[in-house]
Amino acid sequence: MAFCKNCGQQMNDDAVFCANCGTPVENTQQPQQAQQNYQQAPVQPTVVTGDADVQQNRGIAWLAYVLWAPVFLVPLFVKKTSEYCKFHVKQGATLWATHFAYWLVTTILTTILDVATRTYYYGFYVHSGIYHVFNVLFSLGNIFFVVMMIIGIVNAAKGQKTELPLISKIPFVANLLDKIYASINK
Repeated sequence: MAFCKNCGQQMNDDAVFCANCGTPVENTQQPQQAQQNYQQAPVQPTVVTGDADVQQNRGIAWLAYVLWAPVFLVPLFVKKTSEYCKFHVKQGATLWATHFAYWLVTTILTTILDVATRTYYYGFYVHSGIYHVFNVLFSLGNIFFVVMMIIGIVNAAKGQKTELPLISKIPFVANLLDKIYASINK
């Protein structure tokens, strides 16, 4: 039996790569030698940022999470062939679309509450307490989108392909962007 020179894992004599760490097999070593090398040189963790696509495009991928309408599309057009940018544009577009839908629904509900709860009192319109409660709750809901935006920006800047919680479960926008990518890259 041979042992991996990188991690010390036992492997078959005819193995080309270590099944544990993926290191190519060059020379087989004795078990004691492999274990000694393993203890002397610890294995470095694999970092996603080592990929050339990630290194080249993480400086622009974070723009996908900016919630101003035209800005999140910048990585889509600037780095058409980057899978890393494509991933983050999909996440950012989904975040933007859900934020827009939230804004639209809360604006409609606030307008309805405004008309339904205001009264004319000594020359001024006065709203009931329920209007103010809902207005504050709707405003607090925006904090969720700001937090998602910050998480996305940090992940993209660090070179990580991590999906946003809750937002990434909405496939509609991502599927639409796949069609746009296909038409751009023809």
